[in-house]
Amino acid sequence: MGIVGFDHPHVLRYAPMLAAHPQVSLEWIAADGVNRAAAEAMAARLGTRFIQEPGGGIDAAYVATRPRRHLDVVRSLAGDGVHLFLDKPIALSMEDGRVIVELADRAGIHLMVPFNPRGQLGPRAVKERIDRGELGEVLLVHVVKTGKVPLTIPGIDAGWLTNPTEAGFGGFGDIGIHALDALRWLIGREAVRVYARIHAGVRPELAVDSIGTATIEWEGGAISTLTAGWANPDGYPFFLDARFEVVGSKGAARVDHPYQELQLADATRSELLAAARTDAIWNLDAFVRSVLRDESPPITGEDGLRALELLLACYRSAETGEETAITG
Repeated sequence: MGIVGFDHPHVLRYAPMLAAHPQVSLEWIAADGVNRAAAEAMAARLGTRFIQEPGGGIDAAYVATRPRRHLDVVRSLAGDGVHLFLDKPIALSMEDGRVIVELADRAGIHLMVPFNPRGQLGPRAVKERIDRGELGEVLLVHVVKTGKVPLTIPGIDAGWLTNPTEAGFGGFGDIGIHALDALRWLIGREAVRVYARIHAGVRPELAVDSIGTATIEWEGGAISTLTAGWANPDGYPFFLDARFEVVGSKGAARVDHPYQELQLADATRSELLAAARTDAIWNLDAFVRSVLRDESPPITGEDGLRALELLLACYRSAETGEETAITG
């Protein structure tokens, strides 16, 4: 595998994991721009090559460029049969996202968009119970997912995330898209309509939004609420914080700090289970397994496209002040 770009903060976790993965040989890291020196330093630390432009000799690539460049990278690599682990969001527009999915399908490559909650033990335990029918019909899902403004991440310049031209979205989009995919995954249905409010919050000096709240109606009548964005002050003890609450017709589940613990309850009992952060390695293992076994990854390009569609609908609702239908 190779790493294309060194812009997305997730690269700081995925690069060492790729270098240490028993089924992966990390051949090179290719990067330019403001994080070139950081990419060179990472390559030296991991004992791999640094190059400025993506090279050959790989079966798959982790794409950590700014999302505006995703389509160009996919055009460049898909035709060579390179499978793609493409960090979120899949694109900044539905048009580009559809082209990316079409290029991957046409080339016969596996395309996966890693979303953190699907790999966390707490949400996965809830999903398993939903699928077994233990919670009954899902009626309500409430998610709070907040973090700090990503301007002080050691080892990387992520200032582009506050540039509306480069990032496309602000804090609600940056953090919320993970939760939007998780909602679709947990509920197991498609969204019908959304009503959202997205604004500057306590960071009016930023050129992008920092926080937002959305109410989403799903096929079958389930309702979800989501609050997401850059709400944690710099002095807060956690860079990221999250909570998932699911109410079903037979029971309920609540995940506080999905990297740490899970609470379960029904009519007769409650239970607290210990957990640990497993999201990044789960996503990487799933992608590697899909390539080696030539099977569809658990989070596909189409999943990435549906999450983007829902995110864009939230922003349209916030702009118009009206409920926005999901057209599909």
